[in-house]
Amino acid sequence: MYCERADLHDYIPAAYLDAADKVTPGIVGRKIASVCGAIDDALRRHYVLPLVTVPETIKRMAAVMAAYEAIGGITAVKDDTNAGNKLLVLQDLYKQARKDLALIRGNKLELGLDELGLEPSTGANGTLAVVTRPATLNLKGWR
Repeated sequence: MYCERADLHDYIPAAYLDAADKVTPGIVGRKIASVCGAIDDALRRHYVLPLVTVPETIKRMAAVMAAYEAIGGITAVKDDTNAGNKLLVLQDLYKQARKDLALIRGNKLELGLDELGLEPSTGANGTLAVVTRPATLNLKGWR
């Protein structure tokens, strides 16, 4: 999972999530799982899953998307970063998260991870070991 229920509290009050679960039992957990599955679908093409470390970008996207989908985008969250105390509609955050996910899918948003999990590793004797991904083309039976 890329986020937990507690991560959603950064974007929506816990009482809203509790109310959503009261109306539709288990909806928050199902939405978290669904969003994490959608993110996996976008990452699968470029990275080996499961990710060893989860970038903050992915965690944020998962939390925003799950919060929005759990409560239907009917609330707003406050942004106190500037003196203006601007209200950011959760729906706007959700739309940006979906755009970011599309950028990841299109390999246009850098996550700071090694693509396809190809990280150099050292062998037991301290030498460098070459790590490759499994072959994707099976030529068995083509002789």
